[in-house]
Amino acid sequence: MNDVIVTIANAIRETEFENNTFIAGGFIRDEIMGKESNDLDIVVSLPNGGVALAQLLYKKGISSRPVIFQRFGTAQVIISEHKIEFIMARKESYRKKNRKPDVVQGTLIQDIYRRDFTVNTLVMNIINGEIQDITGKGIADIKAKIIRASSQPDIIFEEDPLRILRAVRFAVQLNFSIDNETKTGIIRNAQMLKHISHERVRDELIKILLSSAPADGIRMLVHLGLMQYVIPELVILDGAQQNKYHDKDMLEHTLQVLQNTPNDIVIRLSALLHDIAKPQTKTEDKKGVHFYRHEIAGAKRARKILNDLKFPKETIGKVFKLIKNHMRLKAFGDTLENFSDVAVRRLIFQMDLELEPLLSLIHADNISHAKSYCIPNQIPNLKKRIASNLKKINGKMLPVTGKDIMLHFEMSEGQKIGKMLDRAHEIWLKYPLWDKTKILNKIELEEELWKKKK
Repeated sequence: MNDVIVTIANAIRETEFENNTFIAGGFIRDEIMGKESNDLDIVVSLPNGGVALAQLLYKKGISSRPVIFQRFGTAQVIISEHKIEFIMARKESYRKKNRKPDVVQGTLIQDIYRRDFTVNTLVMNIINGEIQDITGKGIADIKAKIIRASSQPDIIFEEDPLRILRAVRFAVQLNFSIDNETKTGIIRNAQMLKHISHERVRDELIKILLSSAPADGIRMLVHLGLMQYVIPELVILDGAQQNKYHDKDMLEHTLQVLQNTPNDIVIRLSALLHDIAKPQTKTEDKKGVHFYRHEIAGAKRARKILNDLKFPKETIGKVFKLIKNHMRLKAFGDTLENFSDVAVRRLIFQMDLELEPLLSLIHADNISHAKSYCIPNQIPNLKKRIASNLKKINGKMLPVTGKDIMLHFEMSEGQKIGKMLDRAHEIWLKYPLWDKTKILNKIELEEELWKKKK
C-alpha cells in the first residue's frame, strides 16, 4: 500500500491537489498502532476534489476508470489491485429516521467532525506525511485504547444510528474500551437502531462475530440494550438458569461456546444461536431441568432470525443443519464406546461438507459445560474414528441407485423406491465393501422374510 501512496503523491506534485490531498481515518489509526492496513480513504479539500483527483489518475494511466457516486462526491478506483476511495471534504446533514445524508462541499475541519470516533479523525498529508489531529484527541485515544465520539454522542448517533453498532464493533476489533460519555450516549440512543436496515445491522453483527473477541462484543450488545434491536431472543438468555450440566446461565454458556469456535461465520452464527430455543423448551420433573428437543426448535428459530437479518439462504441452511445436529453425540460421552462404525459412517455421509463445522461446534459446546460434565476428548477421539472409516471406504459411494432398485424388483416409480433406497444405504453403511448385487440381494431376502411373517 505504501507504493500506492507514493504513486499518488508523485502524480499530484505541482498540481492543485498538492497539499490538498489527505489520507484519512482507519489507515492512519492502524499505522499508529503498528498494524498493516489496506483500507485507504483519501479526502481532497477542493470542490468536487475526490472525483476530480480520481479522473486525473485515470487520465495519467495510473488507475482504473473511476466509479463515481456523484451524490456523495466520491469516486472509487483500483491502483495496483488495491481499491481506493477518493472523497471531497464535505459536511453532511441527516433527515430524521434516514441514515442517507445530504452532502455538500465542506472544509477539512468540517469533514473531520462529521466522522464517528476520534480514533478515525486523523488525516495525513499525502505529500509530506504530516499527521493532523484536529480534534486533539485522536492520537491520545488510540494510545489509551479508547473509542470516543468525535463530538457530542447524541449528535453523531442521531445523524447515523449505525454508529452505535460501529462503536461496539471497533471496540472488539481493536481491543479498545468505550469511554463513559459515549457509552451513556449509546444506551440513551439505542432505540434509534429501529431505523437501520436489517442488512446494515447484519453486516456489523458479522464483523463483531468475526473479531478476536466475539463473546465480548455480544455481551456488550446485550448489556448496552442494543441486542433487543438485533436478535431479541438472545436477551432472554441473560440470567436464565440451566440444569446440573452447566455452571453458567444460558447467555454466558452461549458466549463461552462462541469464543471457543474457529473464525468462521457459519460456525459462529451456529454457536451464537445453538441454544436459542432453550427458554421455550424448558421442563422440570423429579429428575431435574430438561430442554428436550431444543436443538430442533432452535434450528427453526435460528432460520427465522437469520432470514429476518437477510443472511444468504446458503448460510441459513448450513446454520440450520449444524444447530439441528449439535446434540447428536451428547449421549456417547468422551470415549464414544457405544457409537458404532455404522453410526460414524452415517454421520460422515449425512453431514457431508458440514461435518468439520459440526465437529467444531460440538467440541466448543463440549468444553463449555460445568467441569464435571465437560467431554474434551470426544471430538478428538471421533476424528480418529472418522479418519479410519474414510480410509476403509476409500472414496466409495453407495453403489445402488433408484433405477437399480426399479430394474431389480421390476417396480415403477413410487414411495416404496425411496424407502428401499434408504434401506440400501443403511446396508451399505454396515457393509461398505459390498457391491450392488450383494446389497440388492440382501434387500430381496429381507422383503421375502417380511412377506412370510405377514
